[in-house]
Amino acid sequence: LGTMNEEINLYRDGKATVKAKLDELFNGRKEKMGDLPDLMDTRTALGEKIREKIKERNELRDEFRVQEREYNEYLKEVRKAKQEKFVAERALQSAEWDKVRRERLAEKLEEQPFVQEMTLIEQTMAFCKSLVQTKEEVKEVEKKEVALDNPEGTEVLTKKEDRDEEFYFVPTKAKKANKSKTKGGKEGSGAKPIKHNAVTFGLFDKIKLDAPITTDDIPAILEKLEEQLESYKEKVKLWEINKEERKRRILEEGVDPEEEAKKEEVKAEAEEEVKEEAEEEKKDDE
Repeated sequence: LGTMNEEINLYRDGKATVKAKLDELFNGRKEKMGDLPDLMDTRTALGEKIREKIKERNELRDEFRVQEREYNEYLKEVRKAKQEKFVAERALQSAEWDKVRRERLAEKLEEQPFVQEMTLIEQTMAFCKSLVQTKEEVKEVEKKEVALDNPEGTEVLTKKEDRDEEFYFVPTKAKKANKSKTKGGKEGSGAKPIKHNAVTFGLFDKIKLDAPITTDDIPAILEKLEEQLESYKEKVKLWEINKEERKRRILEEGVDPEEEAKKEEVKAEAEEEVKEEAEEEKKDDE
């Protein structure tokens, strides 16, 4: 028992010695560290503030991004509104232009077609008739000369009559027919040559007819001119019949049915030409 007490006391003394050394070490560390605990507390407080600031920054950033998206959406709506306004104004302007175009097309339908062609034909007919009329007048003058029994070596001059109609060209003067008599006293042929110039040839070319060479060609020319004139008159009648319908479609649909038909015809002709060229190339290759 005494030995055990001694051991216990020995342990107690050792514990006290260790505690004393531990306290000495703790106090020495405390002296060395100085204000470190306060600094640690300050550090902790600053860390908390930093976390709060980071949180505040993130909140501000998220708020800014929300506002930025809202602003971009606003700009998008503004651009969209401007675009829609522009499209609407452009559509209105196009509609006004289209309306004016349709009205002008409809107004053109009031102008009778083929006026120039018909006028040219009518004036050409008047010119041709004037040549035949001149021939008849010359014959009447010759008859009057026989009735007057003029002395040998004298002749009656025919007076030039004024013509009421104007021509695109100046008709050539008909030569005064000289009396040609055979030994038996019979008169020669009544056909007379007609002089032309570049203008008259060009005008006959416009109506796609050969210019008359002599006055004997006049009846055939007049017949052909009459046929052409009647053909144009028929076209004018057809125009009169279809005019109101064409005007209605132009004003309502903006489409001239005759022009569309012409475009389709041209397109069909072009396709046919391409087809023929392809067939010819195929034959050449073979």
